Amino acid sequence: MQISNFMKHMYKNLFYLAALAITLWSCGQQPTKQTPPTDATGSHLANVPATSDTPIDTLELAGKTFLIYTIDSTVFESFPLQPQDTSEAMALAKDSTVKRSGSSLQFTLQNGKTVTLTDKDLDPENEGDIVHFMYVSDYPEINRKGIVAYYYESQDFLLLDTRTGDTLHIWTEPIFSPDKKHILCASMDLVAAFMPNGFQLYDIGKDSIRYKGEANLEKWGPTETKWVDEKTILCRYITIDDEGNTQSTHVKMVMQ
Repeated sequence: MQISNFMKHMYKNLFYLAALAITLWSCGQQPTKQTPPTDATGSHLANVPATSDTPIDTLELAGKTFLIYTIDSTVFESFPLQPQDTSEAMALAKDSTVKRSGSSLQFTLQNGKTVTLTDKDLDPENEGDIVHFMYVSDYPEINRKGIVAYYYESQDFLLLDTRTGDTLHIWTEPIFSPDKKHILCASMDLVAAFMPNGFQLYDIGKDSIRYKGEANLEKWGPTETKWVDEKTILCRYITIDDEGNTQSTHVKMVMQ
């Protein structure tokens, strides 16, 4: 009887030891949770390691200096582009406050009034008069509608205030900062020069969008631009050599 109780006690202790060993092993298999990097103010930064030890270029925009570093393409692709509607039909289907009637777009404002944008056909004697409007985006967080305006040999982007009906012309569709306090426009036209080539920056206020500045580039142009944290902007850095060959590099621009 004493031997039987001793064995039971031993097996019980072995069971507890085995359970403890399994628990410790499983804890060791859990991935270590990494803390996102921060800047001097404690703001979280995206994990975008550079592949160049020193900046390949610099950019001055609205009184700020950006250092430009190359990054790996897989890192670049891991950050999604801000979604943009490219079909007016899809945008209209999702928004009951905007209607198309022939060559006109009609916007119902928050006060019940209507603003109409009407296309202008090509005038053989004045080519600059042509314009075609295409509704593509709703930005309720800033009380704006987004409209592409196509001209004879160029285009820009309109932000229509849904409270007042006022329109603001910007270079391209807005790229919002992560804190939704700024708008960046990135435009590339290295060859024809019918459109701007560079960046444009705006601040978003409670009742207005204020122009801050622009950077017009000569040696390269930006595409696929992504604003990934307070101080970091990613894009494809496009250059064209004297023979017309295009080179593309993935870069991050870090605000100083």
